[in-house]
Amino acid sequence: MHRRKHHRAYGVIWDEFQSSPALSRIGQGQSCPAAAKLPDNLMALQSKMRSCLLSDAGVVQYYTGATDRTKKEDMVTPSDLTGADGQVMVEIPLGWHKYWYANSKHYHLISREQFNGANRLDAFYKNDEWVKNRYIGAYEGVLYDVSANRYTNGLYLSACSITFINATSVISCTAYNHPFTRLEVGDKISITGTTYNNGTFTVAVAGDQSITVSEGLTDETAGSTVLQTQKDWSASTGDKLSSVANKTPINRGTRASFRAVAKNRGAGWRQQDYDLVSAIQLFYLVEYASWYSQSMIGAGLTNFGGTNWLNRSNYNPIEKTGLSNGLGNVSGGVDNGSNALGSYMSYRGIENFYGHVWKWVDGININDRVPYVCNNDTHFADNTTTNYTFLGVTLADSNGYQKTLEQIARGFLPASVGGSSSTYITDYYWQNTGWRVAGLGGSTFNGAYAGAACWVLYYSSGALNQYIGSRSSW
Repeated sequence: MHRRKHHRAYGVIWDEFQSSPALSRIGQGQSCPAAAKLPDNLMALQSKMRSCLLSDAGVVQYYTGATDRTKKEDMVTPSDLTGADGQVMVEIPLGWHKYWYANSKHYHLISREQFNGANRLDAFYKNDEWVKNRYIGAYEGVLYDVSANRYTNGLYLSACSITFINATSVISCTAYNHPFTRLEVGDKISITGTTYNNGTFTVAVAGDQSITVSEGLTDETAGSTVLQTQKDWSASTGDKLSSVANKTPINRGTRASFRAVAKNRGAGWRQQDYDLVSAIQLFYLVEYASWYSQSMIGAGLTNFGGTNWLNRSNYNPIEKTGLSNGLGNVSGGVDNGSNALGSYMSYRGIENFYGHVWKWVDGININDRVPYVCNNDTHFADNTTTNYTFLGVTLADSNGYQKTLEQIARGFLPASVGGSSSTYITDYYWQNTGWRVAGLGGSTFNGAYAGAACWVLYYSSGALNQYIGSRSSW
């Protein structure tokens, strides 16, 4: 019985002294090449990942097409990805994992079935009970504006010169090339920093450098205007973090703010957590047997460049969600380089797991480079070890491309730096002293730094940036 179960396990061996990002395979599929996708019939876990519509109560309404998310599972009936049928999520099945380290080698074996020496992945011990599936947002987090009763588009323009024209109700900003491009009719925007036009306004006509609003304005050019999507970060009564298609991700919130709006959707909802993203990283690594995710799946939306992004929209998200819908559950992407528009990546339906904007990761706190983790969202909090588990390691104390990882089963965290964009881990790591929170994946201007193992453990809990967002999970 033991042998019959164990032979279904499959995995990888990584020799940390080997500079090549490619790994060797172990178990079922060990004869298959590394740095290439393992066939689906040899992957009992990854092959079961699939997109679905999930109700606020955490119930699957239906699954979407394997190769086209705009269709239901029958590949004929249209699916509704606007939020009307539920949140667009990727279902991840419970897996068993065995990890050990010996002679500079890290061993990872996974299976859908229990086997000798294996434990269930920590991601599935959610809020002190085992669950058979976890769900992660198919898209970067979008905001549902409760007071406006609509899904809205993310935007934050900081301290810039904006002109208000009374006669036409036009608001214009020439400081950037496309500041308003991703707004839509009906979006609510909040304005501060002016003499006469502070308040909330409704977009009536959308444009690139100007918009028309429904409300009246007072003639003025204000040099230090702050214009942003209307947001209510309040716990319980505020807006809701969402996963729907054809909207611009919401940005410019602390990790705690995103935590609050994620939970506002209902019991079981949270922003993506450390154990869940660790499971996805593990699934990716075993599937491709290479750390070099940008080579295996695609660069993603990472090559636009900082100056281009600043000039375009003040570091605001440049794409709407849903570019990968035509892939369904298939991994892949498009990289348009310095042009960027239309660029994306998707790992088995998880669009922009890395790239575009950084995504906060909850359930991990770092103090002086010492990480503590938790998978009970009632205990999620910043700058604390209360109800968190000490991982027993201290992370690398320098920024750089990751070279070696900590010898732990619970996730992939850097022990040292000294690699490059094409050797060892191939992804970058930022750190700092004191209490820190976690972000994953890299952004539009991070280029080769970005990837499935790219961590920023540099920001304090109060950090706010236009290029940081989040992702919902259940």
